[in-house]
Amino acid sequence: MRKLLCVALCAALTLSLNVPSLASELPAEMETAAKYLSQRGIMVGNQNGDMQLEAGLTRAQLAAVLTRLHGNPEHVQADQAFYTGQCKFPDVPEWARLYVGYCYANNLMVGYDTGAFGTDDGVTPAVACTVVLRYIDLPDTEWDYTTACQTALDLGLASAEVAVKAEVTRGDLAVMLYRALGNIDASSEHQGETLSRNADGSINPPADGSQYIPRVGDVIRCDDGTNYTITDVSRWDKNMFASGPIGALPEPTCDWSLLEQPGLPNIEVRHWQNETGNHLRVLNLYETRRMLYTLYNAIGDSSTTWENGAPKLTSKGNQLVHINLGFSENLAYQMFWPWRESEVIKVFNGIPGTYSMQAWDVYKDGQFLHTEYQIRIN
Repeated sequence: MRKLLCVALCAALTLSLNVPSLASELPAEMETAAKYLSQRGIMVGNQNGDMQLEAGLTRAQLAAVLTRLHGNPEHVQADQAFYTGQCKFPDVPEWARLYVGYCYANNLMVGYDTGAFGTDDGVTPAVACTVVLRYIDLPDTEWDYTTACQTALDLGLASAEVAVKAEVTRGDLAVMLYRALGNIDASSEHQGETLSRNADGSINPPADGSQYIPRVGDVIRCDDGTNYTITDVSRWDKNMFASGPIGALPEPTCDWSLLEQPGLPNIEVRHWQNETGNHLRVLNLYETRRMLYTLYNAIGDSSTTWENGAPKLTSKGNQLVHINLGFSENLAYQMFWPWRESEVIKVFNGIPGTYSMQAWDVYKDGQFLHTEYQIRIN
């Protein structure tokens, strides 16, 4: 069964190198995922049947889900005395000892150095992505714990919003497992993007932080209700300062989960016409994430803002660096294009403060001009 599911997933990935994450339909998908997993006995609700999708996911609950996902129910039940005995952690309640023991015996989960399991601790995105990637077992994909979130993003198993959370919810895990079990839509003709289309065929750019690569003939629905047709993308990833793709998003060089986790702003598609031409500006959430992740790593690389594996704090216990994704139009900012990591690092330079940043795709008369990166410090 597991091999068939892995084959199904690989087939989906073959059709689309970077599968869309469908986060624009997340609530509906979450309900569908929960029903799918419930019918298969992988994830269960409380005594009233409530799946509690918006509730936090504990490590004990994760162990229960992993046991049902990996283990043959008859085998687990027959050997429950053995697996319960494998649970040596003093903080695990009786109901969870079978599941924790199974996961420990099969190297699916381990405890802390203190000897505790952390039964009621929340599950970070890195942990959730790690266990899901281990399950689908893709031998041709290189990843480790530090790159698990980005790998899950690249495979369409997790959304950008989930990847930057401090802890995942039960619903987040349900969606990840649902997709890992082969329920991925690989029909999009665009790679690496989450698009929805209107009745007239126009495109709504992805609102979840996944990548949208414009193509000639794409018709973008604007915030003012009009449609804007793209006629020239020759400057995409190619201009007088750069040639070739930017590359993947930055990978963590420090523990990003310890830093502020600003939510992605709402997608904006601004359209106007004047004597200079027909203009369009699209808030590029994917490239905004590139700026955010670059700043995260810069914070971790600076002795002014990072110490002993964690962000430095003020005497009141606050972090030295605060982050906003977006800012008011009337505020001054520094702007650059094309993408250069050094520009963000130069602005940061280890200086504590509040950083605001965003990226916009700029079009004129149907032609893509450039992606504009904006950053300021207060």
